Amino acid sequence: MPSSPVPQGRLATRVVCQPLVLSESVPEQLSVSAIPLTARIVSTPADILRLTAFVGGLTAEPGMLAPRFFLASVSPRHCKPCVVVVSQGRRIAGLLYCKERVVAGIPTGVVLGEDTLGTMIAAHPAETESVMRCAVAALLQRMVALRFRVVSDRLALLESESAKANAEVHFCRQEHHARLELPQTYNDFLAKVRRPTRHNLYRYRRRSELAGNEFCPDQPFTDFCAAARRLSPKAVYGGESKLERSLAMIQAIPSRLLIGLRRRGGEWISLAGGWYDHGRAVLCLQLNDRTCRRESVSLVLRSYLIEQLIDRGIRELVFWAGTSAPLNLYTAPREEFVAYVDSRSYPWRLVRLACIRIAKLAPGTFGNWLEWQAPDANGKTERISTRSTTCFPESK
Repeated sequence: MPSSPVPQGRLATRVVCQPLVLSESVPEQLSVSAIPLTARIVSTPADILRLTAFVGGLTAEPGMLAPRFFLASVSPRHCKPCVVVVSQGRRIAGLLYCKERVVAGIPTGVVLGEDTLGTMIAAHPAETESVMRCAVAALLQRMVALRFRVVSDRLALLESESAKANAEVHFCRQEHHARLELPQTYNDFLAKVRRPTRHNLYRYRRRSELAGNEFCPDQPFTDFCAAARRLSPKAVYGGESKLERSLAMIQAIPSRLLIGLRRRGGEWISLAGGWYDHGRAVLCLQLNDRTCRRESVSLVLRSYLIEQLIDRGIRELVFWAGTSAPLNLYTAPREEFVAYVDSRSYPWRLVRLACIRIAKLAPGTFGNWLEWQAPDANGKTERISTRSTTCFPESK
């Protein structure tokens, strides 16, 4: 794929060729020192895992900032890992986690990043903005497009860096993860939901208990994986690769959340998995036996989950990639955006226009193949894919 030329008026870029590692000098400085920052892009799992010690030095519990978790979240079929390592002299200042979109194994120059849960930048708080500026500048020098999910606080930074690189930038408001605020007690939670929801929570959970179903509040990870693989053919989830990616993400974090609902005879009818992260719980996987749809096993399991989290003092439940009714009625919206940053290079503009045209003419075939988004000629955003992109892991 084409790469954008370095805009006039910027300092020259120093490139050091190494196997699968690109090193670039970027004219950006931390406020506490005059030593310039440098950025190198690391793509191999081995090199990325070597950054574990740095992240571990930032916090005792890296959670979703751990390199292992980042690698688990990447779908090799659709993306390759891309970590921008920002250094100041010999000292690593921070990391920016992102993924480069690949088609048939070929890198496209389109980079995707996810920061709505604070998992894109690993750096000391005082250096986060400088690290992000340096990393974004390096990406804009090497890639043709950036697609970042960010909160509103990041928009000004992306806009200013795009202007420096003479790149086009557009923002589209789009909420991704769903957040459910949890009160002090489970009765308080029941009191704040609507009467039909409260009635269903009571009714289906009572029916489940009368039928002899058992709620299991914790499971060994190996047992959970085995149960999930057995239940998966009966559930609607998105395929084996998506299940394995979700399990790998859960495995990458020590503080796991593994619950389930099973029949009296031991048959699993609903499973949910995720992890605990700095006072909140993240649910990234739920499998429900579709033959038990009339029993609302999904709602039953979530009622147990919410009660369990409240008893543990957890005050926020995050549903990875959103949630369905009825709980989606009670999630707290946030100002989240997708940033579309595009090179003005003529070849890339032709490619982007061709993607939009092809997707319009044959959305059932090429629309699913072209799994990224692009703004149209009027600056409005337009989804090229007819399904959710797998470059951003989707797990409800």
